Amino acid sequence: MSALRLFPLGNPAPQSAIGELTRPIPGLLSLLILSLSIVAWRLLAISGSGATLYVDEAQYWLWSQHLEWGYFSKPPGIAVFMRVSTALFGDGLLGVKALAMLCYPLAAGFAFLIGRRLYDGRSAWWSAVIVMTLPIYAWLGLFASTDALLTVCWLAGIWCYLRTLDGDRWFDWLALGLVVGLGLLSKYTMLIFVAGAFLHLCCFYRARLLSCGPWIALLVALAMIAPNLAWNVAHDFPTLRHTAEITVQRQAGDRIGALAGFLAAQWFAFGPLFGSLVVIGLWRWRKLLRNPAHRILLYFAMPLCIVVGIQAAMGGANANWAAPALAPAAVAMAGWLVGEHRYKTLVAGVVVNVVLAAAAYHAPSLLKVADMANPGRYNPFIRAIGWDELGRQFRPFIQAHPEAVLLADNRTVLAHLAYELRDLQPEIVSWNPEGRAGDHFKLTTHLGRYPGRDALLISDHPPEAAMLGRYSAVRHLATLRVAAGSALPRPFEVFLLHEFKGY
Repeated sequence: MSALRLFPLGNPAPQSAIGELTRPIPGLLSLLILSLSIVAWRLLAISGSGATLYVDEAQYWLWSQHLEWGYFSKPPGIAVFMRVSTALFGDGLLGVKALAMLCYPLAAGFAFLIGRRLYDGRSAWWSAVIVMTLPIYAWLGLFASTDALLTVCWLAGIWCYLRTLDGDRWFDWLALGLVVGLGLLSKYTMLIFVAGAFLHLCCFYRARLLSCGPWIALLVALAMIAPNLAWNVAHDFPTLRHTAEITVQRQAGDRIGALAGFLAAQWFAFGPLFGSLVVIGLWRWRKLLRNPAHRILLYFAMPLCIVVGIQAAMGGANANWAAPALAPAAVAMAGWLVGEHRYKTLVAGVVVNVVLAAAAYHAPSLLKVADMANPGRYNPFIRAIGWDELGRQFRPFIQAHPEAVLLADNRTVLAHLAYELRDLQPEIVSWNPEGRAGDHFKLTTHLGRYPGRDALLISDHPPEAAMLGRYSAVRHLATLRVAAGSALPRPFEVFLLHEFKGY
């Protein structure tokens, strides 16, 4: 039985639409051209934005220079991914981002495969186009993040899962396990994918749970993530603790407001028109669930949205935390609208999303044209602007004191300076007298290893007397004024600290 018959679209096309349906279906060549055009556009946008790396990108780059089976806040997937990217494309701004940026066209390719398997060729084409142009992916497509590989694995996992339902072949179950394992190495969020697949099997394919296939897939995924779990055991579970902290331990003051803000962000992440259609579709959820194709996609979309919605209500959640769920929802949207022959709606939704992307990509230029007071305040790239200038101003101090360690109590400053001064390779240490592993620098660096060593302290606030008192002599070298990560210049104090006496 073919996948198309296994997951029928539903009602036959009305007679008036026969002519439209018999036109040639846009093919893979047009998708390839569109994908390359979008990637080129994003490369130009990031090059012209004036931005350097975001703090997480800078930290991932640093991780990629010291490969481990785990890191404070993430499994090792992003570090390995960035190591490959920089090996292929260099350590420059675009080299760090390149491979992650290519993930989103690849995700669109898997959306095409899923749409073709569940619906038809025309729905597949529109699935890929919607995924390529969703606002959330248009923005994430500019950066190197764990969401890039996770989104690819999420869609590749759905495709492999559909193949297992169609043929129950051991090779497909093995491929599913490999994809899930790779997703887990990127982000533990992939566990929710596993939960969605298990729930779908329990509801509709219980007999498959009595076969070896699902358990082979699970064992393969566990084998892939096992070294990371062992690393966590050896380091007192820092990644698991961090994940638990941001998942269940934070408390929001206004739970309803936090949840409403998250839902509004998801509506915008899908685009105003498509987001409104999602709301309408969920209002008619019973009708959606009667269609097997829509239903299976919702099993891989709704659980993640529900979990992240709960996180938002408990302690706040970033809009991108639910990003992988929007891809299967986009495929269902394409199948629904193509099935209803609403091509004008599809075109309008994509156009709106492309306009939104253009406004974000070219915001710095548009703000200059608008001649606004304090334009940086409205610049979406503001958090990644100015760190290269801070590196240039701080560089002479590192060159003048090559034996001194680079000291700060701020993860953001340390991560950016590690990248901006990568050719000098300074020894970087985080101030951490309590010995608490609050971030990866505090986990992996220990000032106690440098007794008697000098330090170059850089801080965006006056250092505490307790810090300065741990050195035999202190000399203020300079005040650097740089608009690093902010709309207006702010001071960074630079001190030379002589002979560390210990905490």
